Parts: sequence; C-alpha cells; structure tokens
Amino acid sequence: MNYLLLQNKKTLGIISGVMLAGLMLHILSHKVPVAQVEASLSEDAILTTSLTQAENIIDEINPIAYNTNAQKYIPNAQKVEKLRKYLQQRHSPLAAYAEEFVKAADEYGIDYRIVAAISIIESNGGKHNFKQYNAWGWGKKGFGSWTEGIWAVSKGIGKYYSKGGTTPKLISASYCPPNADNWARKVQGVMNIIGGM
Repeated sequence: MNYLLLQNKKTLGIISGVMLAGLMLHILSHKVPVAQVEASLSEDAILTTSLTQAENIIDEINPIAYNTNAQKYIPNAQKVEKLRKYLQQRHSPLAAYAEEFVKAADEYGIDYRIVAAISIIESNGGKHNFKQYNAWGWGKKGFGSWTEGIWAVSKGIGKYYSKGGTTPKLISASYCPPNADNWARKVQGVMNIIGGM
C-alpha cells in the first residue's frame, strides 16, 4: 500500500511540475502589462498610473515604410529634377520616385543622392533586383513597393550617418565589405554625376 501511495505522489509531482512549466510558458509568451508611474514633485504629490503593453519592437521584422507627415512636405524641386533626369537617362523604373528619394533623404538627414546612387550600383537602378522592389541589396527580403524600399533604405543609411558614416567611403566597410573600396568609388561617382546634372 505504501508503494502505491509513493507512486501516486511521484506522479502527482510530475504532473504538477509540467502544469507549472506550461503556465509559465503561457504567461511569458503573451504581452505582459507594465505599470507606468508618473509623479509631480510638489506638496500635493499625486501619483497616476497607466497600463501599457510591453512590446519588443524590431525594425527588421516590421519596418516602417515611410513617414506619412513627409507626404505634406514639398522637397527641393532642383534636387528632385536632378535625380529624375539622371534616373530617366538610365531608364530606371525608380525615375518616377525621385521626389520620394528627396523626401526620405530630408527626413533622415542624408545626402539626397546616396540611396539612388546605391540602387544604380547594386541593381542598375532597379532593373535587376535582389528581391522584389529591393534595388539596394538591403537585408534579406524584398519590399512591398518602391516607396517602401526607398524609405526603409533611407532610414538605414540615416543610421550610418548618425554614427559618422556620411560618405560612401565611410559606409562601404559595413554595407559592402567584400568590395568596399570599389563599391565606395562607384557610388561616389554616381553621386557626383547626379550633383552635376
């Protein structure tokens, strides 16, 4: 009888452990509410709390395609025309998006020519793409549209700029490590041609 009682206790312990582990996994796999506390430092210190969802935001999983506020902004017409003229001469499908290049460049504080120039070197201006709407060899996937690609790549180049990588030469070791010097020279050359249009 004692043997059966001991076996039942072991079985009950195992079942309880499995159920506890399952409960913990369930809790950890869902968003956990986090309390935010705001306080003012006055004599009548009032505490207010609000509940928000804790989220893990990863750019690579869900990139923001473009800034909708930039749609109201009118970019420099001379820059747009230089880009459009150059891309049209190359018979690039991106020529129609010259304004988007300039808007995205202004939004992220980058040279308006760099993203278009990279597309020329990487895919002949969008004619031979790595993935759908990915004329830049950016990441491992395509984009839903040229506009989404332009904004996502501009945002990424903006991150290089924020770390001091403000020229193709300074970006090249990270962007195109196997052929950095040659890549940088070609991208800078295209930028110079666009600037001289």
